[in-house]
Amino acid sequence: MKWVKGLFGAALVLFALYGIKRFVAPPPAPPPKVIVTPKPVLIGNEFERAVINLTNQERTKRGLRPLKINVQMMTFARSWSATQSRTRMHHSRGPYGENVAYGQSTPQAVMNAWMTSPGHRRNILNSKYTEIGVGYVYNGRPYHTQVFR
Repeated sequence: MKWVKGLFGAALVLFALYGIKRFVAPPPAPPPKVIVTPKPVLIGNEFERAVINLTNQERTKRGLRPLKINVQMMTFARSWSATQSRTRMHHSRGPYGENVAYGQSTPQAVMNAWMTSPGHRRNILNSKYTEIGVGYVYNGRPYHTQVFR
């Protein structure tokens, strides 16, 4: 029992000299805050985004507002391009203003084709339109669709 008193006394002396904090385990660190940042959404493929950028450049050169990308319209446009690649080129008679083309291998080439066609140009520069969807599909040759609302 004497040794227990001695050990207890030694512990009191150590606590007094060094402070109790050195002998007590520190509290666990709080868990790190998890910050979830959404990944940027890249709508469309590189070709489709380039056509949208070129379309908006044509509009802003003429004082028109750029068109906003609409995900549903992007889906529709790509689907329509795919349909045409399997069947034949024709307009969809869908709920949107529409430009279609095939054979142009670059975004600039398809924009040049549309801008030199009065009806297609009219769609691109229509000030009533505020949204756009673009679809590009390659099935032996490129097929393009632009839809506007």
